[in-house]
Amino acid sequence: MSDNPKPKRRWMPILLVVSLAVNLLIVGVAVGTVLRVKGSDHAKAPPGFGSALYRALPKEDRKALRGDLSKQHRKGSKLRAEDFAMLSAALRADPFDPESVRAILANQSASLVSLQMSLQNEWLTRVSAMSDEERMDYAARLDEVVRRGPHKRGKKN
Repeated sequence: MSDNPKPKRRWMPILLVVSLAVNLLIVGVAVGTVLRVKGSDHAKAPPGFGSALYRALPKEDRKALRGDLSKQHRKGSKLRAEDFAMLSAALRADPFDPESVRAILANQSASLVSLQMSLQNEWLTRVSAMSDEERMDYAARLDEVVRRGPHKRGKKN
């Protein structure tokens, strides 16, 4: 027997573990990409409710709703500026009063709900004015919008 046994190679098990981890990472990325690209049911989420209702409308109605939203947004901009000023002051207040911040946030939530209700009422008015055939066409377009999934950025209506 030899007095000098061969030194153990500690780097070999480490190299095998790193290699296995890299291979699993590559397989995971590949499988995730395939599921996403193929439009698997597991990877596809339906679009937002409001955006789907909007995107399925005829172009003229979408344009009119955008105009209405723009008007309402401009009307609320002064109020939002005032709310931001109040929020800034409340955040700087010493002592800090969380209830005043909560009131400002509640006011903003109420404004958003009011805007959403206004848009929903305008949408319902437009859908109610449709003939039966137009409404059936709209329902078919809505089904298609939901089937396609969330709207991709960069495309115009």
